[in-house]
Amino acid sequence: MAHAKIGGKEFSLFYDYDQLRDKKLSQLSNNGKIKWFQLRTSAIFLEPLKRIFNRSSTAHQELNSVSQHDQPFRTFTIAAFSILLNGVEALGSFLATNPKPKNWDNFYAFIRNYMKDWDTKVLGTSYRKDHLPWILWKHFRNGIAHSFVIEGGGIDYDADVSKWRVKNGRLEIGPTAFFKDFLVGVKAFFADVKSKKRLSFLSRFKKVYPC
Repeated sequence: MAHAKIGGKEFSLFYDYDQLRDKKLSQLSNNGKIKWFQLRTSAIFLEPLKRIFNRSSTAHQELNSVSQHDQPFRTFTIAAFSILLNGVEALGSFLATNPKPKNWDNFYAFIRNYMKDWDTKVLGTSYRKDHLPWILWKHFRNGIAHSFVIEGGGIDYDADVSKWRVKNGRLEIGPTAFFKDFLVGVKAFFADVKSKKRLSFLSRFKKVYPC
C-alpha cells in the first residue's frame, strides 16, 4: 500500500518493499531519499509517539490505566520512553563524524546539537556522574533496555513543569517535556540534513539503507 508519493513514484515507506522488492528507493535523487527518510521517521516513530504522549488521546488511555478502577493495571510510559531514547540514539547516528562511533556517541550527538537544554549537569543524585545526557543514556536508556529498570530514578508527569527534578536523591524526568523538546530537535535536525549536514547524513543513509 502506498503511503507517500516522491519523485512521481509511490512509496510504502517500508525499506523491504520500497527497495528490496521494488528497487524504487535507488531511483530517487538525494533530495528524494532525504524526504523518504523524513516521511518514514514521521510514520513509524513520531506520529505514534505523539498519540502515546498525549494524555488526553484514546491511544494513551488505552495503554495506561487512568484510575484505580481501570483494571487490569497497565502503563506504557516506561516502554514509550525507552522507544523515545532509542530514537534519540538512532537519529544521532546520522550525525556521526567518527567512522566507528559508539552508541553513546550517537545518543549524545543528537542531544548536544538539538536538545541543548538537556545538555547540562544535575546535582543531588546518587549517580557517579552528574552529566544529564550520560545519566539518560546509561541509567534510563540502557537500564530499561538491558534490565527493564530505570536505575536510580524514574519518569513522572509531575516533573514536566521543570522538565526534570531531583527528589530524595532520585532523578525524575518529565516525559512529555522531553518529548516536546525532542520534536523541536527533530525539526532542526531535518533542516540541517537538507543543508550543512547533508553529506554526513547521506553517507550514513547509504550504509543503513543500501540502494
